Amino acid sequence: MKMRSLRVLSYLVLIFCLFTPIAGNPLVAQVSNGGAIATNDFVEYHKLKLRSVESASSSSKTSESTDLTFTPLSAVENNLATNLNSHWVWSENTLDIIDSYSPFLFRTKKSALIDEVKILLQVNSKGSLMGFEVLSDVDKGLYERIDYVLRKLPDCKPVPGFDTYGVETFELIIQK
Repeated sequence: MKMRSLRVLSYLVLIFCLFTPIAGNPLVAQVSNGGAIATNDFVEYHKLKLRSVESASSSSKTSESTDLTFTPLSAVENNLATNLNSHWVWSENTLDIIDSYSPFLFRTKKSALIDEVKILLQVNSKGSLMGFEVLSDVDKGLYERIDYVLRKLPDCKPVPGFDTYGVETFELIIQK
C-alpha cells in the first residue's frame, strides 16, 4: 500500500511539473507619467534569458506549413513556444547547451570582466539559424567563442497551427 501511494504521489509531481510554465507572466511597473512598462516576455533558464523580438523585415521569405516537417513538441517545448509567442520553438535541450558553454565563453581575463552578453539570433523561414549580432561590447576572442557555440545549436522546430513560417529574431542574454 505504501509503495502504491508513493507511485501516485510521484505521478502527481510529474504532472504538476509538466504543466507548470517555464516563465511567469510579465511584470508591470508603474511609471511617473501614468503609463506602464512590461518586461517583454523573457523566458529565463539558469543564467540565460530568451525572448522573441519583432522582426523588422516583413518582405522576407516565408515557408508554407506544407513545406515543413512537423515533429511532436514535448511539454517543455509547448511551454517555451507559448511563452515566446513565436511560430518557431527551440528544441528542449537548446538552453542546456548554451548554459553548459557559459564557462567556456567567459574563460579569459577580458571576457571575465563582462557580466552579460546580449545577442540577436535570426532564424530563417526553414528554422535554421542564419545569423547573429552581438549587441554587447566584446573582444574578438569572445565573439569567436560565441560563434562556435551558436554553430552547435540545433534548428528550431515549427509550432503547429500557423499557415506561414517566416524569419524570426530572438534576443538571447547570457549572464556570467
